[in-house]
Order: sequence, then C-alpha cells, then structure tokens
Amino acid sequence: MSKRKPRTTRIEEIKNQRQELAEKIKELEQKEREVEKKKRNQRISKRGGLLESLLPDIIPLTDEQLNDFLQAVLSSDLARRTLDGITAKAEEVTTPPIVEVTPEVEEIGEVVTF
Repeated sequence: MSKRKPRTTRIEEIKNQRQELAEKIKELEQKEREVEKKKRNQRISKRGGLLESLLPDIIPLTDEQLNDFLQAVLSSDLARRTLDGITAKAEEVTTPPIVEVTPEVEEIGEVVTF
C-alpha cells in the first residue's frame, strides 16, 4: 500500500515551490539588471575617457558648457552625414546578405546575392 500525502499537504508543497520559483525569478532579474547597469557604466566611462583624450580642452568645462558644445558640434550636417555613413557600414557588416537560389542557379552552382 502506497503512502499518499494528504491533498492539503501537496497543495502547500506546490504553493511553496511556486513561491520559491517566484523569488528565484526575481533574483535572476535583479542580477540581469545589475549586469546591464555595469555594462552601461563601463561604456559611459570608456566613451567619456575617449572624448577627453581626443579633446583635452573640454576637461575644465562645466556640464552645461560641454552639453552646449556637443549639441552645437553634433547637430551639424557634417556630423549627421558622418554618423549615417558609419552606421550604414556597421549594418553591412552585421547583416548577412539575402541569398536566393533558383532552380536555374542551383543547376549551374551559382548563388545570387542582393
């Protein structure tokens, strides 16, 4: 004869498991947020250091003065075109070409990319 636990005990066990899983999810989400925050802080620090190394004259500027300078420089047409060109090149590198194989192409072993 098997020993079955009373139904109420089994329900309580499942509720406890559900609570433990909810806590585990919460912990994992918190760790994920911390990792993303750390990545962001590292990126900001690295980029700020790069900016200061390229333009050491900005170091004594106040935050407001630096903001005004960056807005003036980065809102120019040249800055926009340069950024557009850089991001277009980055997209070319990260986006695989679309390949279409037609029955005719398959027979002769050629691939057409777009």
